[in-house]
Amino acid sequence: MVSNLMEAAFFACSTTRPFPIIASHGVRNASEVYILHPEFSGFIKHLPVISEDIVDGARTMIAALRSRGMIKNITFVDVLDELRSRPLSETETVECLKWWIGVTKEGNVLKVSQERPQLLRALVVSVTGPREKAMKLSDAQTFSKSKTGEAIIPTNGPLPSTLLPTSITCSFDRDTLTSAFLWRQLSIVDWLRHLTDPKVAATNPEFDVTKSAFWAEQVLSVLVRAWPSLTKTDEKVVIGILSPMSFIPTSTGLKVPNQAYFSNVNLLNLFRDLPIVTMPSDAIVEGTLELVLQSLGVRKHAELQIIIDRSVLSLPRVRLT
Repeated sequence: MVSNLMEAAFFACSTTRPFPIIASHGVRNASEVYILHPEFSGFIKHLPVISEDIVDGARTMIAALRSRGMIKNITFVDVLDELRSRPLSETETVECLKWWIGVTKEGNVLKVSQERPQLLRALVVSVTGPREKAMKLSDAQTFSKSKTGEAIIPTNGPLPSTLLPTSITCSFDRDTLTSAFLWRQLSIVDWLRHLTDPKVAATNPEFDVTKSAFWAEQVLSVLVRAWPSLTKTDEKVVIGILSPMSFIPTSTGLKVPNQAYFSNVNLLNLFRDLPIVTMPSDAIVEGTLELVLQSLGVRKHAELQIIIDRSVLSLPRVRLT
């Protein structure tokens, strides 16, 4: 009782003068200082906060200051101010996303739906490595996170600018990325549409399936692993994307699927110059790879017109006198 009266008298001595306190950015008025909860420690760097040492060593005083509203907790607005002040590193971004995931678990659906767009517009991540760039997370749409046994989209080739860096998404599971941020898994269809875009191919000739047999084989190997899990609709889309393209490695170069033949084609002994599917790695064309190639239009039989044309050309010419 006495201590409470003394505390009240102490703070009543002056209600207008500043109350200086040591914070992370030097001595500040208590009204400018924040309590740093653990969930913010990984990415809040610019706000003046009270260190854990001071909080632990002066719990009674800190509690008194908080009860009188003289020091504050970090709010969503404060987080936005921090994010707008600078790009976050990949590690800081992961910590920020972890905090937001915690917010979504509180169950306030209206709050989440209103604040999520603001958060993503404010959050810019500085991506390091070969694909160094600054990326606003409001531009992100997809992530690449394959489960065991699924096709793994190669990261060494062209990837959409809307794809989140794996350095960030590796810390979260698929369901969380989808539910907390409304991002979705990068599909094989998304990937194929991107890498076959003429502008993308022109910018990255070494990853142009119509110019590089090695890259074409790698794309086919990804497609082979994905094929069993594709829906019939996706199969039709994939066929629509790839069937017009000269990307099937053959003995005579890259060909459109319906101009390429399997090695067991009929009459091969007669027409040895037919473009036979030949992988740069010498991989055997069988199983799912054969199924995929056949679905794309690779031929098992030489069509009648070719046989007729070749037969005519092979006939001896008769000189008329």
